[in-house]
Amino acid sequence: MTKNNSSIPENEFSALLMSENEQIELLNKLNKNKGIIEKDSKKYFDDDAEKNIIASYYKTINFNQLKPNELFKALHSLIENTHKPVIYDPTKYLYTWVDLQEDGNLKSIYSGKIRNPEDVIAEDFKILTKRKNELDSLLANQSLTENELKTQKKRIEENNKLNCEHVVPQSWFNKQEPMRGDLHHLFACEPSCNSLRSNYPYHDFSDYEGGKVLNIIRQECGKLEESLFEPEYAKGIVARATLYFLLRYPDKIANDKEKNIDIELLLKWHEEFPVSRYERHRNQSIQDTQGNRNPLVDFPNYARKINFSLSSS
Repeated sequence: MTKNNSSIPENEFSALLMSENEQIELLNKLNKNKGIIEKDSKKYFDDDAEKNIIASYYKTINFNQLKPNELFKALHSLIENTHKPVIYDPTKYLYTWVDLQEDGNLKSIYSGKIRNPEDVIAEDFKILTKRKNELDSLLANQSLTENELKTQKKRIEENNKLNCEHVVPQSWFNKQEPMRGDLHHLFACEPSCNSLRSNYPYHDFSDYEGGKVLNIIRQECGKLEESLFEPEYAKGIVARATLYFLLRYPDKIANDKEKNIDIELLLKWHEEFPVSRYERHRNQSIQDTQGNRNPLVDFPNYARKINFSLSSS
């Protein structure tokens, strides 16, 4: 095999790594946003403003007259055409505003663990620095083939996970944009839970009651058994995020991964765990950032009137 890494790009981990000045600016932005929320809760989420925004955004869609196939296609066209993709950068978007709870903290998507966003930003900075340094060392090793470098890069990422979870795993769509950076399915998540879930599909175990009492926060991430994962917390949230992905990206999940999507389970969780104020804040914040909305958050009662089976090839 040819020992040549000349075709390998420069260290791509560097793209997400901030300078110290950029980190300070980000923390200043976070503190400003937290101060705004503390002074006026409507800045976090405004019920009255949401009604007008929703009416304007969906003005071309008649939910009551469209058949399930037609409703899927109409919503897909809307959220695709209004989407202005942002490149994957959780530190810039999620931790400073989009994923904040109303108290200014972050909450891990699977465990429900409360996190200080300043700590999360600092942790990700350290993780990205470690990733960059390890990959720099590999890139300097001229004896490695391109395939060997790719394998080692994957190992570095898996061993140094960020505090961010893609509820639709990146391996299911080959880490391609705009799916990778789409904020609607990105959530704060401590690395231990991120690693536990890995890229396993969601499941509902008959002997596991995770998430039934949402005001009791446990440290566990959920249950993993036989390559299936049930979250401890936020089942409704991850269900709606996954259903959004199916609407937005039909045919983008690899053929061999489509079997991992249990639409009936997602609809069940969607119905059992109603839309929260936090999700409505996220939905509006994401529209402000990337232009589109999640219809499952805006119109939860129409979920079963959408033919999600059209998402598969």
